[in-house]
Amino acid sequence: MKKFMILIFSMALMASCGDNEKENLSKEFDELMTQNDSIAQVNSEFQSTHERMKQNHQDLMQQLDTMQVSDSTYYDQMAQNEVIIKKHEGLLAGHKEYMEGHRELKDNFGNLSSSEMKAQISKMKEVHQTMMDEHSSMRSEHEEMMNKHDEIRKNLIDSNSQEM
Repeated sequence: MKKFMILIFSMALMASCGDNEKENLSKEFDELMTQNDSIAQVNSEFQSTHERMKQNHQDLMQQLDTMQVSDSTYYDQMAQNEVIIKKHEGLLAGHKEYMEGHRELKDNFGNLSSSEMKAQISKMKEVHQTMMDEHSSMRSEHEEMMNKHDEIRKNLIDSNSQEM
């Protein structure tokens, strides 16, 4: 009987530890969801910036197409920017899918086992880091594109004024 009582006590203790572990994992997940919301806000800002960059790119291409351009490197630079724009569109679409997946996971997170919770948390941390790294890369590429656009515009103005 004593062994049976010890076994029952041990099982109850393990169950309460498991509940405590799940509670801690749920808190960690909630913190990650707060981080996810912050990343979503940054991602939304990147989406707006991307749309402005895309429009700026299209406007400059139209300007180049209506002028006599003697320097073909402008078109090379614009083609390189086009590749970056397409890359950013793919990244932003992927980020949106990640964040939607995280929100969907929230509804069922409490029903997962501790090991499933740990796996999901680990993957979320990895995805968040990837997204933040990609945001940093996009920020640099946006600056580079803006500088190229400004340089092309300046050179077009200079060459136009010399022709007059």
